[in-house]
Amino acid sequence: MTIPVLGAHTFGFAWDCVAEEAVEQLATAGYRTVQLMATPPHFDPWRQDAVRTRRIGALIERYGLSLLALDLASSDINLASPSADVVDFAVKAYMSAIDRAAELGARWICVGSGRRHALLAKANDRLMTSFCAAFARIHDKAQRAGVPIILENHPQGLLASASDIIRFLDAEGYGDMPVIYDVANAFAIGEDPVEGLTSLWPRLGIVHLSDGPNGQWRHDPIGTGEIDFAAIAALLRQRSYGGKIVLEILSERPLVDLDAGAASLKEQGLAFTLGS
Repeated sequence: MTIPVLGAHTFGFAWDCVAEEAVEQLATAGYRTVQLMATPPHFDPWRQDAVRTRRIGALIERYGLSLLALDLASSDINLASPSADVVDFAVKAYMSAIDRAAELGARWICVGSGRRHALLAKANDRLMTSFCAAFARIHDKAQRAGVPIILENHPQGLLASASDIIRFLDAEGYGDMPVIYDVANAFAIGEDPVEGLTSLWPRLGIVHLSDGPNGQWRHDPIGTGEIDFAAIAALLRQRSYGGKIVLEILSERPLVDLDAGAASLKEQGLAFTLGS
């Protein structure tokens, strides 16, 4: 039986401590697979700081960690803006993040789809044109840097659903690109996470787990919302998912709630290892 690897995201620590402290806390707690949020004050991808990257790199090496990906905060950037200047800023931000990812030996750079127009749906076709061109620029940089893209669903983005992602990847010639499927992001738009996981199955690189109320965009501790984790666990078990699962939980006590989430997943039938 194939066993997935369970890791943890530093997003929950982003406003309370710097990346080095978060990585060390996670490593000390036994996590060996980490995803890093790249946003100030946690970790600033815009600034090339060799001292900081060496410190983080040393922690990764000391604890034998696997750094899955770097994420930019969606609140900082927009690849689908009607403003060329905003898009250029976002592209440059991703290019800097790719450089930081390469310095740290990350497996992927996580990219979202910019923001759709929430009130004027007919604008989204033009925004998609902008996004596709920006994404191609980032893809070229990522390929040259040897840090491939992993694409994530996002409830505010142009690629909010599993079907949106599939259409985009196939239409733009990125058919072999892996995907992060965030079940809370999917739940926020009313998508059944089991159906989304099933449709994206051949493309799954990482599954993000957190909880939330139906129809609300949250990343709450597991068991505090309405997501059916027993059904998700059953699917992953039945299909022998052997990829990466990352807990991405935002709370006042991130490490406590990450550990509680891992325990809850076990209770609901999901076997995993913390090994990298």
